Amino acid sequence: MEKTYFEFKITFLHIVVFLTAVIAIGIFLFYMGYQAGQRRSDPRTAIANELGREEASTSGELSVVDEPPVRSAPAQSAPRQSIPAEIKLHEEQEARKAPAAEPRTAPPKIPAAGTNYTIQVGAFADFANAQKCSLKFTGLGYPTAIITDNQKKLHTVQVGSFASLAEAQKEKTSLENREKAVFTIKKSR
Repeated sequence: MEKTYFEFKITFLHIVVFLTAVIAIGIFLFYMGYQAGQRRSDPRTAIANELGREEASTSGELSVVDEPPVRSAPAQSAPRQSIPAEIKLHEEQEARKAPAAEPRTAPPKIPAAGTNYTIQVGAFADFANAQKCSLKFTGLGYPTAIITDNQKKLHTVQVGSFASLAEAQKEKTSLENREKAVFTIKKSR
């Protein structure tokens, strides 16, 4: 009886050659894509494509076309103002917006002696983050301090100084409502 099928023998060497060829083809295609990307980012190619020509000269020279600048019509809707006039205009706009703004509570006064309480608004492992938090509350008008605890490796940001727990609690409630966060009251160091 005659054989009606083909017999294939695949050895380890065949598999190695096949995988090597696949890897070589992959590297070749990657390199071609890399080269195409380099050509696309080349300014000479971009100019050539813009002008509808083949790649700019192969000698590497770039031709420059000198065209006069395009001048736009001057805007006549608003006359030019001097800097002091612009500053005055901005001040007037801010003055109009000021009554509509939310009234700010006065920052707490710092008692001279006997301060026992402060509000802790943050504890950070990174000193830069503690500085950002401190600047935020300083911008709101509060006196701030950054206390570093070397044992815990933490930088705590504390706001204000209060003689009594009641004053600290009142200001803490005000801050929590403004910042939508929870803070703690600590004894001053």
